Amino acid sequence: MPPQPCLPPSNAAIADAVQALQPYMIEALGGLVAAASPSGAETPAAVVAEALLGELGLASERVALQAQSLVHMPLYSPACCADGGRYNLLAVHEGSGGPSVLFNGHLDVVPTGPAEMWRHPPYLPVMKDGWLHGRGSGDMKGGIVCALAAFKALRSLGVQPMGLVGFNWVLEEECTGNGTLASIARSRVEAFDAVIIPEPLGEGLITAQVGVFWMRIALSGRPSHAGYMTQGADPIAAGMAVVGELRRLEAEWNDPARRHPAYGSHAHPINFNIGRIEGGEWTSSVPCRCTLDVRIGFYPDMDIADAKAQVAARVHAMAARLAGIELDIRYEGFHAPGCVFVVDSPPMRTLAEAHRQVHGTAPDKIAITATTDARHFRLMLDKPVTCYGPLARDIHGIDEAVSIASMVRVATTFAVFLRDWCGVEPISPS
Repeated sequence: MPPQPCLPPSNAAIADAVQALQPYMIEALGGLVAAASPSGAETPAAVVAEALLGELGLASERVALQAQSLVHMPLYSPACCADGGRYNLLAVHEGSGGPSVLFNGHLDVVPTGPAEMWRHPPYLPVMKDGWLHGRGSGDMKGGIVCALAAFKALRSLGVQPMGLVGFNWVLEEECTGNGTLASIARSRVEAFDAVIIPEPLGEGLITAQVGVFWMRIALSGRPSHAGYMTQGADPIAAGMAVVGELRRLEAEWNDPARRHPAYGSHAHPINFNIGRIEGGEWTSSVPCRCTLDVRIGFYPDMDIADAKAQVAARVHAMAARLAGIELDIRYEGFHAPGCVFVVDSPPMRTLAEAHRQVHGTAPDKIAITATTDARHFRLMLDKPVTCYGPLARDIHGIDEAVSIASMVRVATTFAVFLRDWCGVEPISPS
């Protein structure tokens, strides 16, 4: 049956509809935050997200994460979590026909750190001064709720998108990206014309992202009694020397003369993070081992194999200067090339225009110093893709929070985008 004539809702009507959904947004986000979902254990949040999709009349396909089946894919990252029966969710609204869009977002969150450092328990959603606090509230469950609220707002106005609208909620964005990779390998995400990832970027559009890889540097020494420590070889001291060498290479890559053009004005685009150090067995013994888990950022125009080789060469050279130290380097987790995004494509221009209609100004365009799952859609599928999401603070830190006012603006922008990109039609009778 051909689509029926439909008067699109005005910007004011959409804004009012989204504003009326603020209690829904707070409740939905609170439920997702309370569902603790660290990478590798995301199922509680997947259960809540599936129920939220069901409330919108959308049936979810569960896309199982089977890492071994992804090893052959070029953007596969070495697994660091067991599959454990975990799954992505893909729900698709089927309109009568028109341009389509996929909202892609991750359900996993990073570790909370010591709970006693938080003002409130990290998985207890707390509203204060217009911000909803809790691990994952900003990164990125708030953005997921924005996409759901945009769809719900249009339906409350008696219309629905004409084109396909997909909601792909995935695993392991924080450590591998293999969740989105599984959706690309085994679902219909390639059918969408554009992809929006509602990461917490303060309502800006990303233009580029760095590459990231994780490496584990294991140093073995020669233990001895601390009273005779000169007879030993200290791997913890060696680890400190390696960190110093990494800092020197990091400074070299940050030299303005070596920067990618997208990062020319950034204060410090390349970051080598020493995320974890383990070592030693006894206070009065020269230790046997020291292990460093390191996150390395690199520019979009650097080949990931070359970036790994440069870092490894510097680590090996330092270890070779340290008598009695043995070195082993392994890679687990992120194997993520950087990329540049095409933000002047028709769907991205429509998103920027939707932002302008809501805010009165054009969105900021940002080259970020992290990685996101947008790389999969850009490098594997060559899809128009960007990240655009609400304002958050202290993501990956203590007392993470997201601005509810910003979430309302983002949801309004998404609803205007759906109206203008996908078109709208009357809700089909059930």
